[in-house]
Amino acid sequence: MIIGVDIDNTITHTTEMIMHYAEIYGRENGLNTVPDLRYYYLEDALGWTTAEADAFFDKYLGRIYYEMKPKEQAVEVLAELKKQHELILITSRNSKFPQVEEATITWLARNNIKYDRLILNATSNMHFFSKLTICQEHLVDVMIEDHYELVSEISPFLPVIMFEYPYNRHLQSDNIIPVKHWNEVKHWIDLFQSQKIGSVG
Repeated sequence: MIIGVDIDNTITHTTEMIMHYAEIYGRENGLNTVPDLRYYYLEDALGWTTAEADAFFDKYLGRIYYEMKPKEQAVEVLAELKKQHELILITSRNSKFPQVEEATITWLARNNIKYDRLILNATSNMHFFSKLTICQEHLVDVMIEDHYELVSEISPFLPVIMFEYPYNRHLQSDNIIPVKHWNEVKHWIDLFQSQKIGSVG
């Protein structure tokens, strides 16, 4: 199968690292540092203006992408999946941000993340882009994602294994499989694979 895999908050502990540096930046600049984790975007979670959030990311985004940690069992499960499947990393990280592509590739190599192809956001929207088109162009069979808008966009067309967070728990569909751990991801991929083989047979 061809598996699409988001990076942030799917392979990585991104929100935790963002909030770590947001606390430092907020204290330095007199901004709120207590997040409402029901919201995905920094402006909504902390009540910052877009300008404040942009200034924060300009200062810290490269460091965040270099320093974040992989989720438990992400490295091992992706290595197992790569033996049988094609893995395409599809991320909203924007290649127009300085250091983002370099930081991403370096981090993936340093953490021994196995994959076949990396597709970054190259649109004018610095934090978000439609992944459905990418999935369709590359014949993706299943997507692993956390962003509630992207899960909603993709799930009418193909199964989405969704890492659960407060900001996406309201989503429910037969095509959305909520998970909390990479071992659950492996279980569902194996199940999809056996169903695909069975339907061909």
